[in-house]
Amino acid sequence: MKRVVLFFAAPITAFYSPVSFAESKLVKSQYVESAFEIESSDTDKEWELAAEVGGSFTTGNTETKSFKAKLKGSLGYEYGRITYIAQSYRKKDNDEVSANRWKISLKNNLHFSEHASSFAIAEYEKDQFAEHNSISLFAAGYTQRLYDNEYIRWDADIGPGYNLKKFDDRDESQRIAHIGTNLKVKFSDQSEFSQKVVADLALDQDASDIIRSESALSTSILENLKMKLAFALRRDSLPGEGKEKTDTETSVSLVFIF
Repeated sequence: MKRVVLFFAAPITAFYSPVSFAESKLVKSQYVESAFEIESSDTDKEWELAAEVGGSFTTGNTETKSFKAKLKGSLGYEYGRITYIAQSYRKKDNDEVSANRWKISLKNNLHFSEHASSFAIAEYEKDQFAEHNSISLFAAGYTQRLYDNEYIRWDADIGPGYNLKKFDDRDESQRIAHIGTNLKVKFSDQSEFSQKVVADLALDQDASDIIRSESALSTSILENLKMKLAFALRRDSLPGEGKEKTDTETSVSLVFIF
């Protein structure tokens, strides 16, 4: 069996985009990127935009095609910054669609000071093959930079939220507590470690808790190219009948810096 994997990163302005070359349960079950948009923006640029597209193709005994696309941008203004993401994933096995979903999210940080801000985030996801028709999420709260120096930067989010799942015959809503943390440790100009954790904890009885985590080590190869080794985990306390509670992913990625 011959397998070809293609990926293209098309930046519009300057910031990097990590891309995993391997498919995983985590990618198939959830959008990982938006899960870790918890820290306030580190950039001073007024406006940013980047686009990514990618795909994988398998031929031989099994014919598989998959396509990923992502658009991410941010807009700074006098009192804060707005970040938005749109992404989609589609896969075909032997000419039959086996995955088809898309997601959009919008986040606003309103700065109180250099190290403190409020946040508000809204997300909407549509998945053709999920038990539910769509998921909507809204959360708001407080962001604090806990530690900041030349080598270490540590941010945290906390606030209440609301999750709404739509089914063919009913709607299910739940209150959540949104907690997130993002730690970056710079070893040198060429290497960096990051640890990100986000937890959406149910405040209602018999509702699911969702925890997502990513540990990553990145090293510079060229001036504008890095290699990233990452381990990601997603745990759902009530995943549904016949599904595992925990999905994990180990990946090697290339990070393009523009």
